[in-house]
Amino acid sequence: MYYSKTLGMLIRTKVILFTFILINMSSEAQHLMKNNLFSWQQFESIPDADGFAGSYAGVSNNALIVAGGSNFPGNKRPWTNGVKTWYDHVFVLENGGSKWKKIGKLPRPLGYGVSLTYNDGVICLGGGDALQNYADVFFLQYVNGTIETQVLPSMPAPMINACGTIINNIIYITGGIKTPTGMTENVFWCLDMTAAEKKWKILEPFPGNSRMLATAGTHNGSFFVFGGVHLVNKDAIISRVYLEDCWKYKMGIGWTRIANLPHPIAAAPSPAYNDDQSNLLLFGGDEGKDASRVAELKDQHPGFKDEILAYNVITDSWSVKGKMPVNKKPDAVVNPHASIYAPVTTPLVVWNGKVIIPGGEARPAVRTNKVLVATPH
Repeated sequence: MYYSKTLGMLIRTKVILFTFILINMSSEAQHLMKNNLFSWQQFESIPDADGFAGSYAGVSNNALIVAGGSNFPGNKRPWTNGVKTWYDHVFVLENGGSKWKKIGKLPRPLGYGVSLTYNDGVICLGGGDALQNYADVFFLQYVNGTIETQVLPSMPAPMINACGTIINNIIYITGGIKTPTGMTENVFWCLDMTAAEKKWKILEPFPGNSRMLATAGTHNGSFFVFGGVHLVNKDAIISRVYLEDCWKYKMGIGWTRIANLPHPIAAAPSPAYNDDQSNLLLFGGDEGKDASRVAELKDQHPGFKDEILAYNVITDSWSVKGKMPVNKKPDAVVNPHASIYAPVTTPLVVWNGKVIIPGGEARPAVRTNKVLVATPH
């Protein structure tokens, strides 16, 4: 009888212990899934020693296109007499290819416009150079080894640092600045790409602070705007206010304010990644905490946020879904191009189900030529 009771207690103890282990294993697995949504790798670097920020990018005929943008040639900075330079280069990486091809040119050197993949090509909207901004809109296609350019109706005004996306064949664009030294705008425009006569429409203005460098997104027919930068002119001194407010627009309903970001975010790769479930994901971005210290920090600037933030459209809430693959080496201050940063001011492209973040700004006045690739689990 004694041995029977002892055996029973032992069995019960083991069952409880095994159940506890299973629960913890399940909890740990869920934790890993939450923080490892992607497998990261790199494609062949864009063939420029310095890389570019503010490029146009998208997919045409199953090839990745990266075009235009700016840098400071020779790894220079404004504080080392570096001169910001704009480019008209068009680079193409074919599916399955290991080397970029330099093919064709943009209509002019351009950067900091909006680029969106559509109907097997890339729509490029606005942008500017050292002297002026442009309202131009054109369509790039990679056809038989060449780049073909089709002119589309110009936007109602010149614009850089705007954000936008495409919903049901309609392009939506908001925010930006009209001139190189201008103030932020709250414009909201759309262009129906299926209309017999394509013409831009001016929609209900954006209701929050005017902004630039916001991130756009789309889910279930709605247009989303996340964060950005508002410019303030006080006593002829222009300063930046980094924003955390977010908004949703639905045709026929108008604008609705949604949950704030956990912290301000600007210049994150745009548009946001739609995971085809209930989330829009933002990769990194600039929270602005070091924005006023760029001249002081110079090459000691730590770079930008590496968090992946997810906005759940059902619960109207934010969560952190992991981090980008930042790897700053000991010589990153003097040799930044050997390190991996979380870049800003670059498009986000979806290619063959993968998230592509091509180039961008690694830290102030430093570009990257690296092409980060995130494969969803």
